[in-house]
Amino acid sequence: MKSTALLFLFSLLTGAGFAQTKNTSNYSPLRDPYNTAKFFATENGAFVDYFLPNTFKIGTFEYDARVRSYYSGQKDTAYLREDALNYYSMDLQLNKETILLPKQVTVGQKWFEADSSWSYEILDINKTYKTPAKTYKNLVEVLCTQLTGRDKNKSQVYHLFYAEKLGFVGSVSSRNYKCYLAKTKKNPKIGEVFSF
Repeated sequence: MKSTALLFLFSLLTGAGFAQTKNTSNYSPLRDPYNTAKFFATENGAFVDYFLPNTFKIGTFEYDARVRSYYSGQKDTAYLREDALNYYSMDLQLNKETILLPKQVTVGQKWFEADSSWSYEILDINKTYKTPAKTYKNLVEVLCTQLTGRDKNKSQVYHLFYAEKLGFVGSVSSRNYKCYLAKTKKNPKIGEVFSF
């Protein structure tokens, strides 16, 4: 009994054993069916995220391909996969994976980009993010900090927000540049126009 009381007192004094933890296995950026498009609004345009129907083998793993199509006409593709512990993104230039989001997150948890150019930290697991489209609650907030200046066209700091069953729903940068999920559409047609 005394040892239990002492352990409890030690935990209270040090904060040990009381870390905020959340299972994010349903916060995945990989959960969208390929026939669903997500429309994101930004301060100076928009972009659409959608998954291709086929997977791609890179090395020994199969990856889902998420295409991001920008208002400007540019496109980029991210190759994503998951295992029991994490969601990953493959950097084809480095031929290395980076963790996008661990499946079990704790406030204060940190990791790095494959080439150590960015650091990531879980800041909150119950964040609220208010947008013109919706107020999102119970989000996981990830702080992304550029360490080496590799990506000169990007802000130094980003706050990324992930929601259960939706995955990525928005971000805010150190330049106060914001984007947010404005609409989700199943079976969109090529060239279809959407208003937010």
